[in-house]
Amino acid sequence: MSIAASLEALGLSPLTDEPLSRHGFWRIGGPADALVTITTAAQLAEVMALSVPVTVLGNGSNLLIADAGIRGVVVKLKGDFLTSTVEGDVLEVGGGLLNAALLARLARQGLGGLGCLAGIPGTVGGAIRMNAGWRLGEIGRATQAVEAVLQGGETVRYTSEDIGFEYRSAPGLPDGAVVTRAWLSVTSGVAVAQERAEIREYLGRRKATQPLSQPSCGSVFKNPPGDYAGRLIEAVGLKGHTIGGAQISEKHANFIVNIGGATAADVYGLIKLARDTVRAETGAVIEPEVHAVGAWPEGAWPL
Repeated sequence: MSIAASLEALGLSPLTDEPLSRHGFWRIGGPADALVTITTAAQLAEVMALSVPVTVLGNGSNLLIADAGIRGVVVKLKGDFLTSTVEGDVLEVGGGLLNAALLARLARQGLGGLGCLAGIPGTVGGAIRMNAGWRLGEIGRATQAVEAVLQGGETVRYTSEDIGFEYRSAPGLPDGAVVTRAWLSVTSGVAVAQERAEIREYLGRRKATQPLSQPSCGSVFKNPPGDYAGRLIEAVGLKGHTIGGAQISEKHANFIVNIGGATAADVYGLIKLARDTVRAETGAVIEPEVHAVGAWPEGAWPL
């Protein structure tokens, strides 16, 4: 039975050979064998139990999708995964909800505590997987528990201690696990106003210093201890460097932008060039923050 037929047997309506350049922030990437929208955890468990690879697209904001596309099933989470409720100082939220939408909901309720998600364009599930954050902290600090569906279809609940959050990573979440729900701490009172003021200042600075009008996936590299990846890339003279239709941004060297017709191979070439040059000339090691997914040539990843 084909992948599409297997999904249809579950009552789903897959799109076959869907160009993923329509769904990612870089606007690059080949086709998905099958792209399907999932609305319930039960549906997701059934899909994860199929004997095919499953990739969650999220908001496509931190993914470098291969030019050859993605084999198996690509999943977008909607429906139940976009809900949120607050009881006391605990927020229960679906893993597919956009970070910006969550912050807007909290603002309407006079709540805060998750300002670490401001300016981060992905979903709650992706933010947890990456332990996203900035000066106001990281989402791992606010996470109490997470529910995830594993490859094979099993649903598991993890505490923050189980996950063991680290800088830009959640090592206790198994590879391939899909975050379906999270329980996060929120705050109220005078601290909320201070948080909002810091968010406004940060977003204004971000607008002035980052190439937000061009297709990109935000910061490409993690900052090494005690330094900044963008400073290092600029120091070795690569700011503005291009390969094909991809460019190390002239505005911020830790961004790679699609200036027109870029391919995943172009972006990969810049990532490798920046990492290798920084290491050769400064001794510093900068590691990609973006996730490469899909049918890459053997040996391309990890760098």
